[in-house]
Amino acid sequence: MLTNCDDPALKAKLDETASVALLKAVAEAAKVTGVALRLAPEASYLELAGTTPVAGHPNRALMKVFPIGPGRCAAFFYKRSQVPFSRDRFAYGAVIAEEARFTAQAAEAWFRWLDSGFHPEQAPEGLKRAFAFTVPD
Repeated sequence: MLTNCDDPALKAKLDETASVALLKAVAEAAKVTGVALRLAPEASYLELAGTTPVAGHPNRALMKVFPIGPGRCAAFFYKRSQVPFSRDRFAYGAVIAEEARFTAQAAEAWFRWLDSGFHPEQAPEGLKRAFAFTVPD
């Protein structure tokens, strides 16, 4: 479930991303999941954040979903740098999703890993540590 449903910018973000079928499917899955997530309306494409504290600290895990070609999207898992002026990201990997093979169960695995703060034993199937595309800001 999206915890920031009251945010008026959220509807605009969902409308903006609805033109890409996979982004719309991921957003729809995020709305109905049992995992509490926050959607960042100011980010490019879809950026979801875990909300459950990890080891007593705020969850810093983020997932950005963006198109990488016709009918394909990447779900990129990362954490931002804790250095205030840095734009660095610590990458945990990416999953490539194809429109024809996408399932809500796959997205649910992404959401659970995000919510865990990227616990190594909960990594989603198909996670790639190396990829040949640029991740947008």
